[in-house]
Amino acid sequence: MSYASSILAASSGTSAASSTKSDSATSALGMDAFLQLLVTQLQYQDPLDPMDDKAFVAELAQFSSLEQLTEINSGIEGLASLGQEQQLLGAVNFIGKTIEATGTAVSLNEGTATSVTFSLPDDASTCLVNVLDSTGNIVRTVDLGSTTAGDVEFTWDGKDYDGNVMDDGQYQVAVTATDADGEVMTVGSTMTGTVTGIQQVSGTYYLDIGNGRYVAFTDITNVINSSSDGEVDS
Repeated sequence: MSYASSILAASSGTSAASSTKSDSATSALGMDAFLQLLVTQLQYQDPLDPMDDKAFVAELAQFSSLEQLTEINSGIEGLASLGQEQQLLGAVNFIGKTIEATGTAVSLNEGTATSVTFSLPDDASTCLVNVLDSTGNIVRTVDLGSTTAGDVEFTWDGKDYDGNVMDDGQYQVAVTATDADGEVMTVGSTMTGTVTGIQQVSGTYYLDIGNGRYVAFTDITNVINSSSDGEVDS
């Protein structure tokens, strides 16, 4: 393997690593080093045994491939940046609007809890709603009994099994429902709130819907306009 071929192999490894740690300056350095080594190889070749034409053309082709890979990486980085900008602009448009989003979070403040809406695909013969604290422990189970299919809004009274009001904070709800045949049904749940701000975590934008609850931009299922006519966008 020639010096130029070695540089190409090393650059390929660098390109793989740059998928998670992009650094265009490193890619440019790889191209410069490739050219420098190729020129040095030509300068110091044995005049009595010059480089074979085919080998030289092959190394030029390798350099062209390296340059194209660098341009592709730069293009991907540009698309990723553009995608984040568009996501941010989209998220900003939701500020001030009431939204529904997939989620199970419940916020408790001075004994008052936010509501959660879950959807039953069929009539349920049994329907249990478990309220869990931040450590995953069940603090209360509410038996709703037989429940008709459709959307069911649940509001926890903020109390544990003994009737004590729980501390303010974030809780989760988990619904377990069975149909007439005793089969467990898949139950989806949504949260509702008015967007008051945006937070970015690891490249993902989360919308603040109040009471310390955040939902991912991609989890929005419905938008209710803030206008007085109550028009709903889906």
